[in-house]
Amino acid sequence: MHAGGESDSRRGPTLAGGTATPPGTGEGAAGGAAPSRSSEYLRTLLALLLPAALFNSYDGELRAVLLTQLKATFHVGTAAIGVANIPIGAGQFVAFFVVLSADRVGRRPILMWSILGYTVCTTLTAASWDLWSFAAFQFGAQVFIGAEFGVAVTLLAEEVPAARRGRFLSWLLLVSPLGAVLAGLLVAVGFLHNPIGWRAFFLLATVPLLVVSVARRKLRESEAFLRARTARGPMTKLRLRQVVEGSVAVFRGAARLRVSAVGAIAFLQGLASAAAVGWWTYYAEHERHFGTGTAGAFFAGAALVSVLGYLSCGRMMDRVGRRPTAVVYVIGAVGCAVVTFQVTDRWVMLPFLVGTAFFGIGIAPVLSAFATELFPTRIRAQASAWIRNGFGNTGSVLGPALVGILGASTAPLHTVGTAVTVLVGFFLLAVPVVVWVIPETRGARLDEEPAEVLERSGG
Repeated sequence: MHAGGESDSRRGPTLAGGTATPPGTGEGAAGGAAPSRSSEYLRTLLALLLPAALFNSYDGELRAVLLTQLKATFHVGTAAIGVANIPIGAGQFVAFFVVLSADRVGRRPILMWSILGYTVCTTLTAASWDLWSFAAFQFGAQVFIGAEFGVAVTLLAEEVPAARRGRFLSWLLLVSPLGAVLAGLLVAVGFLHNPIGWRAFFLLATVPLLVVSVARRKLRESEAFLRARTARGPMTKLRLRQVVEGSVAVFRGAARLRVSAVGAIAFLQGLASAAAVGWWTYYAEHERHFGTGTAGAFFAGAALVSVLGYLSCGRMMDRVGRRPTAVVYVIGAVGCAVVTFQVTDRWVMLPFLVGTAFFGIGIAPVLSAFATELFPTRIRAQASAWIRNGFGNTGSVLGPALVGILGASTAPLHTVGTAVTVLVGFFLLAVPVVVWVIPETRGARLDEEPAEVLERSGG
């Protein structure tokens, strides 16, 4: 905890730079969390939300480490695999509307049902008969896990005191790379040598359905949401016109600049990280001639170290601030990724691969803080949906697709390594956005503010 952390939670800035809420009142109490939320419940809440982060990455990492096997099963080329990422990633765009509904129906109902839909779609993936049925089932999985993860981050940010919010977010998000660790280790230990091959990896998704769906009965609705709903009045029937109008509401006021700025960072991060993570195993096997087991072990080791990146990011952002942390992680991610995809010696590559995971994946807590702390409760899920499911997902879809298209042997860049290097370089554009546009939110209280206060704050 940074020095004076407790006083930060009482006197920290409001989200829009308006007047601070007096201590002990509203959402400002206890630094943004309701005083009735005990430490025991917060730990339980974190445990109930962990599967959202774990399986948010699991399917994506499986597609990365099993890319060679998928090509062989479906008899398709590199470019086709790249194009298939477009409909798969489109599921996150649909998830945008599910996350958006969390500002109307609540956080709890979305989290109760999304894990069920995700598990069904991921299990069906094991029955895929060609590349496009595989893409269709994975599209459905991405709809549900995208909604699950987006709402989980919002709920946790609303329930945890400001002085500890960074660390709680990092604890939630650090579970995400464990999905990659699990996928890589399963390949490394020879799990592929089973009667149904790669399909068995997806059948493991039945586990969260049996455990989490029962345990989540203990989940409570966000008190910040309940207060906002009370202030808004009785909920009327939701119509398509209201959904469309609500989806663009964040771009009509002073929040527009913040959504656009954080969204741009999320886009660049998604473009770079999805390109690097999605193609590293293929690059290692086909352009650097690693064995499948070696590539899987390297991938799992790097993903495991990225857990330390999450923890370091959460602690650093609570101690020195969100903006300095973001700048350090962006520069570290780009530098390590460029070396990773350009060197030929595997033992020189390994530490830089680890650094790529540490910085490139470990940056997630500070991006999640930007996506939640900059906005009042009434539009927080909407803003988060635009940033994560809109801007960020666009980058995540384009990254792997562009590598497959540009990195084919007959394409302009000729190799996967060169294509990834070029895309990763664009992430450096996030640095001036962080420095000149994004306000510091360390210690910010998640106060609900009237529209005129947000307008007067100048964004």
